[in-house]
Amino acid sequence: MSLFTAVFKKELRDSIRDRRAIMISLLPALIAPILMATMFHFMVQTRVSTNDMTVPIIGKENAPDLIQYLEKRDITFEDYQGNPKQDIQNKDIKIVMEIPADFEENFASSKPAIIYIHSDGSLDKSRADKNRLDGMNGQYSRTIGSMRMMIQGVSPQIATAVNINNKDYSTDESRAGQILAGLQMFILMAAFFGSAPTAIDLTAGERERNSLEPLLVHPLTSSSIMLGKWLTVVSYGVLATVIAIVVTAIAFEFVSLKAAGIDPKLTGAMQISMILLMIPNAMFAAGLQMLTSLFAKSFKEAQSYLGFLVFIPMLPVIITMIGGMKAESWMYFVPVLGQQQILTNIMRGEGMEIMQFISVSMVTIAVSVIILMVLTKLLRSERVVYGS
Repeated sequence: MSLFTAVFKKELRDSIRDRRAIMISLLPALIAPILMATMFHFMVQTRVSTNDMTVPIIGKENAPDLIQYLEKRDITFEDYQGNPKQDIQNKDIKIVMEIPADFEENFASSKPAIIYIHSDGSLDKSRADKNRLDGMNGQYSRTIGSMRMMIQGVSPQIATAVNINNKDYSTDESRAGQILAGLQMFILMAAFFGSAPTAIDLTAGERERNSLEPLLVHPLTSSSIMLGKWLTVVSYGVLATVIAIVVTAIAFEFVSLKAAGIDPKLTGAMQISMILLMIPNAMFAAGLQMLTSLFAKSFKEAQSYLGFLVFIPMLPVIITMIGGMKAESWMYFVPVLGQQQILTNIMRGEGMEIMQFISVSMVTIAVSVIILMVLTKLLRSERVVYGS
């Protein structure tokens, strides 16, 4: 045990000295959640029309009743005299509502009264404002239409053949989990990004510097050497994962998504559950990356291999997230995939099933131990040590 501890302390001390490599490995875990949270914030702000809405209008005096109806629904108007097409294409304004001079005449004679809404459908914010205006004008039109039918002695219900009542059983937590699903990728990948530089340096890097052979000369067993190296790599994977989870929680304390009807938060209990769930994932990532790097002939070659390796474990997760596959019991016996399923439940506020956690953790740890045993055996091979 003392030999293993000595190797671990030595490798950890050497890796800490390379501060630049540490910053590069931890930077994705620090920056990615902030970028994702900010992106969600601006997506909501541009795609959802808020309560405060000011619309430039042409011919406001041509439909006073309509204007009064819309103003009661938190839409204000300001007179506009410019060229709608030119100003919208120049992005000086987002939307313009135009009421023709013959609107009141057509309206009074029960003819269809036309309203023009000028906008740029390629802009999310313009499209959101247009949809809101369309909805409000549609409500006004249906209200007037129903009143006209009642005056003629006809029930307005005749014009409605089918009534649709949508029953949405989603909760705030489940909708928040849907938004946070995009962050699962970064949380799952944090261990791979965080441990990659150290995994390369302690295997292919040491062999390239000719420092691996002197280490083997010491009276240390291959298992002690490899266990110390592996635990060092695992430490950086766990650190990156913790940073990603904590930064995600902090980011959503400052970013508001209430305009979309949700307010996602990661409580302290949720963060602890996620960290415990991701520790076996960091062990698996460390073993897989060290195994790949040990077969590389150079440091640069190992970097190339790990660049592709980062995405291989994520393929089943991507398929599951895009395909909307229902969670099956066998998924909790597959490393990374099982963690992703439980991570989804935690982010949706549904908690973590103990048996599912135990299943995926034990399988992931078992696979990691098998990889560690293979690494130990490879360390006794001259071909691997000398890179020939």
